[in-house]
Amino acid sequence: MRIGALFLFFISCTLSAKQSADVFSMSLEELLNIEIITASQNKESKASSLAIVSVLTSKHLKQLGALNLYEALSFVPGVVINESYVGFSVLTFRGVTPGLYNNKALFLINGHAVNENLFGSSHLEFIPIDMVERIEVVRSPSSVLYGSNAISGVVNVITKQEDSRSDSIKLSAGSFSYLSSSFTLFTDNINISASIKKDNGYLFSGTLDELGQAVSKNYRNDLTNLFVDFHLDSWRVNTAFYRSKKEKLGLNPIIQHGGLNDYEAFYVDINRQFKLKEGSLSAWLRYDSMDRTFQTQNFPDPVNGASLNVDNRLSRYSAEVNFKDRAFETLDYIVGIHYQHDKAGPFLFVDNENGMVHPFSPIQDPKHYQNIAFYSQGQFNFNQSVVGLVGFRFEDNSDTGTGFNPRIGLNTQIAEDSHLKILYSESYRSPVFLEKYANVPGILLGDMSLKRERIHTTELALDTRLSNSSSLQATLFNLHLLDEITRRPGVVSGTEYFNSDGRKMYGVEFEYHSILSDSTELRLNASYVDGKLLPEGDPYVANYTVNAILTHQFDESWAVSFSSQGISAKKYTTTSGDEGELSAYSLSNIVVSYISDDFELNITAKNIFDEKYTFPEPVRANIKEIPGGAGAAVYLSLSFSL
Repeated sequence: MRIGALFLFFISCTLSAKQSADVFSMSLEELLNIEIITASQNKESKASSLAIVSVLTSKHLKQLGALNLYEALSFVPGVVINESYVGFSVLTFRGVTPGLYNNKALFLINGHAVNENLFGSSHLEFIPIDMVERIEVVRSPSSVLYGSNAISGVVNVITKQEDSRSDSIKLSAGSFSYLSSSFTLFTDNINISASIKKDNGYLFSGTLDELGQAVSKNYRNDLTNLFVDFHLDSWRVNTAFYRSKKEKLGLNPIIQHGGLNDYEAFYVDINRQFKLKEGSLSAWLRYDSMDRTFQTQNFPDPVNGASLNVDNRLSRYSAEVNFKDRAFETLDYIVGIHYQHDKAGPFLFVDNENGMVHPFSPIQDPKHYQNIAFYSQGQFNFNQSVVGLVGFRFEDNSDTGTGFNPRIGLNTQIAEDSHLKILYSESYRSPVFLEKYANVPGILLGDMSLKRERIHTTELALDTRLSNSSSLQATLFNLHLLDEITRRPGVVSGTEYFNSDGRKMYGVEFEYHSILSDSTELRLNASYVDGKLLPEGDPYVANYTVNAILTHQFDESWAVSFSSQGISAKKYTTTSGDEGELSAYSLSNIVVSYISDDFELNITAKNIFDEKYTFPEPVRANIKEIPGGAGAAVYLSLSFSL
């Protein structure tokens, strides 16, 4: 282990001296009264919303000692993190496995979708973690308001604004040569945050790949990002950039991804709001672009093949307008229209020696599609204790045709601080360019006739305050995934994308929060999920998850937080028909925090019991484990208030 320091100095005449008002924990009243916006695009409490919602605040991110947002989200009920061999961190919600790419839930930053259109994967690397005010996780499907990819839920990252100012510089160092520096700056109209991370990564070794070769590789994961939030009167402009450099193992019997995955991405989101009597009109213009390069070896022959660079450029622009108003004093409604144009440049394999484009390149011509959607959602206030919801989305996609998705729900206040929710949602995910158009004979084949995958979900939830110091959310759910877009490994034809029969899943989730004393806070959640593929059992699904965060504040300066998560065993079936089980694992972390007027010191010990674990993915199939994370590690961060 080597611990170093990396210093970043930022000078600006707009900085003003501040005292740190930060504390490590929040009162129950503060947490219960957090307003969310993702469920209905209107401000409301968690309990009164017509959705199943979890919230992670900036305080919780500190308690967890999270190095990135994927780690933090794995502490949400029913969410399990996997590691894909092509360089993606992917999240499974309620057993709906995303496979290689993070594409079965929709990820937003201040309402801006950050899923790309080649693989469909989402990228949260745009946001420096210190810029996050809270993360709203809507575990109910939400395609009515948000469209494609909201199939198992929506994650909306809300950034800090004027009411949470804390200009600072942060320096971090830790195990595996981890070095990071960042700053956040708030002025009257512009908020800026940036970070630089260098991470050599842990050494993974001791297993064999599909070719029977010993594996020994450091999992490098470097990141640079910048986020700017401009706001003036009714205008808001967000722009973000990140560059990520990862090294992953990435091997299948034909292509070996043993080199660097290099991603550059940028987006700008322009929003204008107009006040119209009792209602409001909002308009957005958005643009996204992404360039990727990654390296392969031994293609297409695993022994004598060429060394290649894989290049691709993506772009998207979209426009949206919606109108919100109240009618008859009992109906709050929203209507909107959304237009989107997606383009993927050629997905080319370029020979490193001669610069020639390999004839087996997956997509050799640019691809594009257009999508136009109309949506509406209304909340009916039948009386002071009963609220109903009806919504729908109609869309026309140039690639997959037309679609219609409804959403209905009922929220009944059965006691002063208790809400009973009954919800039904239908959501969808449209196939992306690789799934439809990939054409590498014997290796990877898309299917131009792919249909949307759809999900029907029914939920029954109780959101209640048990006492003045504790609250509970309990949810029963049943889902049916239809026409699931998945991959089928083949010996001769290669891996093929196809619409499977789907799967049926059911489960239960609990989320408990309690202030045990004036200085001690407990958050505990658990989930159980089970079901089946149609007609066979589902591999690589963890039936049980348990997460706990216990925080104690000794005084105004010192606090300690212990977090732990347990993931149950996962069954699998290889392509040869062999069945087995991946071992259960548990990970535990400790964070010690010292806060003064001028600086904050955090010491984080991760995986303190040095657990050996893996994050397998369902489509790998040919080997029984994929490296999932490091052993015991220690990180130190120091934040200076400005």
